[in-house]
Amino acid sequence: MLHVFGGIKQLVNLSNSPAKPETESIISKLHYRVTALVFLTCCILVTTVEYVGNGTTIACVQDGHPDYWPIPSHVMNTYCFIMGTFTLPKHFAGEKGTDVIHPGVGEYNKERDEVEYKAYYQWVPFVLFLQACVFYIPHALFKVAEGGKVAGIISGLHQTEAVVHDDERGGRHTILAKYFVKCVNTHNLWAFKMIICELLALANVIGNIFFIDTFLGGEFSTYGLDVANFVEDDPQNRIDPMSRVFPRMTKCLYQKYGPSGSIQTHDALCMLPINVINEKIYVFIWFWLIFLVTVTSLSVLYHLVLLFSPSTLSHMIKRRLRHKEGISDILDDITNNFQFGDWRLLHILAYNMAPIVFGEFVLELDNQLGEKEQAELPPNDSNANLRKPLLTPI
Repeated sequence: MLHVFGGIKQLVNLSNSPAKPETESIISKLHYRVTALVFLTCCILVTTVEYVGNGTTIACVQDGHPDYWPIPSHVMNTYCFIMGTFTLPKHFAGEKGTDVIHPGVGEYNKERDEVEYKAYYQWVPFVLFLQACVFYIPHALFKVAEGGKVAGIISGLHQTEAVVHDDERGGRHTILAKYFVKCVNTHNLWAFKMIICELLALANVIGNIFFIDTFLGGEFSTYGLDVANFVEDDPQNRIDPMSRVFPRMTKCLYQKYGPSGSIQTHDALCMLPINVINEKIYVFIWFWLIFLVTVTSLSVLYHLVLLFSPSTLSHMIKRRLRHKEGISDILDDITNNFQFGDWRLLHILAYNMAPIVFGEFVLELDNQLGEKEQAELPPNDSNANLRKPLLTPI
């Protein structure tokens, strides 16, 4: 089994190469890394049928001795797998071995009994793979929306590079500060695109819950709670929700023409070993997606607070500044005319730089803004020297 899952390690970056600036939150990584990896692992797991039972997805038993079965075993197995098997809801209740032989399997009357066909196990690997791809889409759109702006302007000042290039920081601070001065109030569209991508991640996980619920015939929405409550129910009367959604034993009817041209019906009892894996996988997926919806909703709420409360965002940025007297006042001074996009970019830079490096950048930005304001004043203006940096760069 190790060689089957060995390829997954290529999706996880364990190298010691310098990290790129982080522009997405840990919640985004839970979507495009962890969740996509979970679905991909589950997809591989449900296709490794050789580790379950006798290595087949379905095994059907007919009445009588196997040597005298009217339908060859491989024909019956193929037919039932392709056409789908069914269970009888009335036989889920009752004590196993006394009232029923298996949950959902028992005596069948075609005219009176309700049946539930179970054929989605054929599609489980494809659906899991599709969902793994879908959870990567918001990240791909985020990368397009962000456009590599942070990596392009940070000039190697993020935390992993700042120590290595300590002697070059002065010049890089100047380049970054000049960019900020030149492009101030031009980042709103860029920032709103990233906010939309974060909202899309929340819509994506909620949409996946509804998609799985539709795929499983409306059984997924309460699946996890039903399994949790099942443990506490009376063993004599409880109905295993996993056996109802992913039955291990089902019935199949094979019809063919007899020698006289009349229709002959052959009944088979089919075992589905693959559902032993499916039922556990979807229990885990249910709890994981509920957790993901919760943390993603909190993350979206957090970013909306930052969107409508620049003072909160300013306070958070100040926490990253080096403790130097007056530097918080400098930040307030240089961000008087900042719009949301500028705040968003400054916030990302703050969390990608070491505090001392970010403090140096703020001082350099203050210096650049002072020079710009002085350059814009008429040469004979008596106020030309009023706007000066409060502190000199470190």
